[in-house]
Amino acid sequence: MRSTTPGVGASDAPADGVSAARRRGPRTRGRTALGRLPSTAAFDKPGKPSPLNPDERKLVLFLLVTLADDRGSLALTRRRLIDAYGSREGHWCAGKTTDSLLHLLAKSIGQGATSPPPWERIVDIVNAAVPRARRSAVLGQAAALFARSVGWDRPARGYDGPFSPPAWIDEPCVTVEMIVGEGVEPEEPVEAPLRAGPGPSVPAPRVPGAKARGERPLSVATAAHPIDDPGALRQVMLAMAETTRLLDQQVEALRESLKSHQVANWKLRSENQRQRSLLEQLLREKCPGVSTDTIRQLITEQLRSIITPDPPSPRPLHG
Repeated sequence: MRSTTPGVGASDAPADGVSAARRRGPRTRGRTALGRLPSTAAFDKPGKPSPLNPDERKLVLFLLVTLADDRGSLALTRRRLIDAYGSREGHWCAGKTTDSLLHLLAKSIGQGATSPPPWERIVDIVNAAVPRARRSAVLGQAAALFARSVGWDRPARGYDGPFSPPAWIDEPCVTVEMIVGEGVEPEEPVEAPLRAGPGPSVPAPRVPGAKARGERPLSVATAAHPIDDPGALRQVMLAMAETTRLLDQQVEALRESLKSHQVANWKLRSENQRQRSLLEQLLREKCPGVSTDTIRQLITEQLRSIITPDPPSPRPLHG
């Protein structure tokens, strides 16, 4: 009886009716857009160097790190682009679906990019996908990187928007950790001025012994208001300054902790991708007749067996 277990010589094509998402699953699981690019050096594939120059790679990697969601993909960015521009006639996103945008963005943002996006397209993407609080800072760094990649002083003629080169712009090789480590801090919100109006009513201070002596208590007009006491006012201001200082320290500590966790997360992702690539290479050398899809699916099942109680289904490499 002929075995139906996938192996050498077995067809890797899915049966009719299987969705495109399921067809892509075994090939792309664990290899998201950002997971394949730990640094600007990773644009080059074995035997296929990237057409991007070093400055273009920095711009593309910066955009990818900035726009990637928690899973390291651009799925959320594509949805936001469609929501913002999908119904705008004549726009480059008009009438696009998430799948068509996937292929369009892959040509300019990702490992297979052949050129960075045009500046006008970068502005559209940042305005649609980046939160408002971080938008100006992200656009400023993107402007500096784009201008460097094309050899101009500004990203476009007449541009007078934010322009802030990142600290790593002159580095020969830029990593995801460097981009995440520097980060893009949101702009501080401007507080609205306080409206002039009647202040809270302050009761008149009582003078000890006034009632016993038959004297009238001091009225608000004649009594000293607490805010008129320089000593008391100074104590209040010192207490507020100390509270502000402590809060600033806590915010800074939380910010540093967040950065360290982000860097550690990207390091783990990069190491995971490196180990997975090495394992694929070893299995490919050991079993040269096995397809890449079968090897990757076998690795995925073995990894799943480590974190789940169910044993993986047998998948021999030789049919």
